[in-house]
Amino acid sequence: MTFNEKLAAGLLILFGPVYIAAATFFGPDSSLAHEDFGTLFLWHICWAIIIFVAFCTAIATIFFKPDLHSSRLRMLAGRILPITAMVLAMLLSSVVMNTISNREKRAFAYQNEHTLAGTPPQAVVYREGVPDGGIAIVRSPERNPEYFAQDVMLDLTGEHIRSCQRLSKVDWSCHFD
Repeated sequence: MTFNEKLAAGLLILFGPVYIAAATFFGPDSSLAHEDFGTLFLWHICWAIIIFVAFCTAIATIFFKPDLHSSRLRMLAGRILPITAMVLAMLLSSVVMNTISNREKRAFAYQNEHTLAGTPPQAVVYREGVPDGGIAIVRSPERNPEYFAQDVMLDLTGEHIRSCQRLSKVDWSCHFD
């Protein structure tokens, strides 16, 4: 196995299962992060450094001559293998993390059913931003909340709703600032 193939395997593992496990424990949706802003901040700084170093290394492998191998095609493929593995792992882990996040938001909506009950639209804050903004679960069976009038948005979240993603037939995950 050449260096580039080992690097590609390492990047695939780092940005696949290792990232998902770390994000589950330390990421923005973890219970630890809800309790400790410093941990969440450190999480973002560490992963930004890891991504930068890994990306630079993977890009560098494109331009440096790979290990000699009897197959010329394998040598050429080895040049783009690390960056391809990194991008593929990041895309797959992004899909997995989005699915986990949506499941947690639906569970949160279910736990706060009493708050969301009543005449729609109703809202409950899922995550409050620092110093402002955040994510709210909005119950609106008929309309996308990002198209509500400004006064309705202010009543629901206290701020302007920027974008929404449907969680179920009646619930939306909305970012507000």
